[in-house]
Amino acid sequence: MGVALVERSEVAKGKDERRERLLRLLTYEVVDGRPIYYRGYRDVLEGKKQPEEVMGASFLHARLVAKITAWLDRMLGDRYVVSSGELGYFVEKGWRNLDVAVFRYEDVKDKLESENYIDVPPVLVVEINVRAEVESEMEYVLKKSGDLLKSGVERVVWIFTGPRKVMVFERGKGGLILDWEDEIPLVEGLGLRLPDLLKRP
Repeated sequence: MGVALVERSEVAKGKDERRERLLRLLTYEVVDGRPIYYRGYRDVLEGKKQPEEVMGASFLHARLVAKITAWLDRMLGDRYVVSSGELGYFVEKGWRNLDVAVFRYEDVKDKLESENYIDVPPVLVVEINVRAEVESEMEYVLKKSGDLLKSGVERVVWIFTGPRKVMVFERGKGGLILDWEDEIPLVEGLGLRLPDLLKRP
């Protein structure tokens, strides 16, 4: 009887440790000291999906990140550094993931080979869709944008592929909602039209 209780206790402990490992793996961001998980994380905890199934991006998402990054890199030259791929960026009481971030070269020249998250505010952040498990996508978008602007980011652009809409937030100004075909203001007076970008292979 005592042995059975010990075995059950060890099994429960193992399950708890596995759950904690998965939750750490599935943490998308930390906001106000609390984790936000990838959308669908509960399916992973219940054994219905593998972590990669909820952590991976869609093909359109990945194409947009790659194309916007390449376009910005080409257009901005050596005065800026363009980064992409869920860059970890420290904010007050946590960190945020950034799809595309543009930094002034002078601000990050000493960190170009850092293997850590960054604490220097980008001038521009571009986010594509909401990939976090949240109750309200709009509240999440507003909170994340507010956190980024408060931290020193100058402009935050959200691209929503489902409704084909774009939102732009700029420090000290109100938000702006654009249609898919509209020119999106980015940085240095550069504007980008998504249909023009996506029509190229």
